[in-house]
Amino acid sequence: MPWETRKGKKYYYRTVKRGGRVWREYWGCGPDARLAAALDAEERQRRAGMAAAFRDERVRAVAADAAAALFAGLVMDLLRAELVAAGYHQHARGHWRRRHGRDEQ
Repeated sequence: MPWETRKGKKYYYRTVKRGGRVWREYWGCGPDARLAAALDAEERQRRAGMAAAFRDERVRAVAADAAAALFAGLVMDLLRAELVAAGYHQHARGHWRRRHGRDEQ
């Protein structure tokens, strides 16, 4: 935690990352420390809200992708059924071709 108790007194430290290293900034125990602690708490709360919003958006995107994949599968099944009914076949799981030697309808 940022607040540390030493010899019965609380001191505020802020942890920051600079140049790939983690540093601890000393803010003391006065009004500057309380202000820094309040600002840091507000920033943590803002970031937590943004993270929750991102998670919610990701859940909605996954659900939309699943619905789109289901719809695409249904469309492909319908298309396959129509092509087979029209006398086509899928050659080697590739292009659709008209069957030869069949009576034209």
